[in-house]
Amino acid sequence: MLSAKATGWSLTAGFVTLVILMGSTMLMGDTGDGTAEEIAYLATNNDWKWIVPITMVGGLTMLIFTVGMISWIRSIDDSNAVLAYASYIPLLGLALSWVGIVGGGVASRTAADNADAAFALMRLSDVCGYIGVVMMMLSFFLVGTTAYLKKSGTPALMGLLGLLGLAGVAVAFIPGVAWVVFMPIFPLSLLLVAGIGIQKVRA
Repeated sequence: MLSAKATGWSLTAGFVTLVILMGSTMLMGDTGDGTAEEIAYLATNNDWKWIVPITMVGGLTMLIFTVGMISWIRSIDDSNAVLAYASYIPLLGLALSWVGIVGGGVASRTAADNADAAFALMRLSDVCGYIGVVMMMLSFFLVGTTAYLKKSGTPALMGLLGLLGLAGVAVAFIPGVAWVVFMPIFPLSLLLVAGIGIQKVRA
C-alpha cells in the first residue's frame, strides 16, 4: 500500500489524464461528427504520429491514478466486502481504457490502408473507453457511499462522490443523454477525487 502522500498525489492523476486525453482530441482538429468522418480525416493526415504518443502518456497517468485509487480504497477499510470488490473495479476500467487507447491508435495508423478495419477498431475503442468510464463511476459510487456511511474522510465530499458516481452509472444507460456522463459528471468526479487527494497530501 502506498503512503498517504503518494496516494494523494496519485489521486490527482485522474484529472490530469482527462486533461491530456481531451487535449489530444482538441488538437487533432475538426474530424466531423461521426466515426466515418473521423476515419476519413485520419486517412488523409498524419496526426496519429503525435496523437498516439500523447494518448499513451494519458494511459500511463491513468495507471498511476488506478494504483492510487486501489491504495485509497484499501486504506478506508481493508476488511469491508464492498470496498474489497470496489478496489478491483478500477483495474477493469484501466484494462478497458487501455484496449480503447491501443485500438484507437491502431485505427489511426491503418485508416489510410484499410478504412473498414479502422472503422471497426475505432468503434471498439469508443465502446471500451465508454465502459471503462462507467466502471470508474461505479467505483466512485461504491467508495463514496461506503466511506460516507462509515464516516471516513470528509462526509460532504464522500457523500457527493457517491451521488456523482450513482448519477454517472444511471445516466450512462439512458439513450440520448448518456453524453452527460462525459461532460459534467465524470470530470466533476475526477476533480473531486483530486481534491480528496490534495487533502491527503496536506494532512
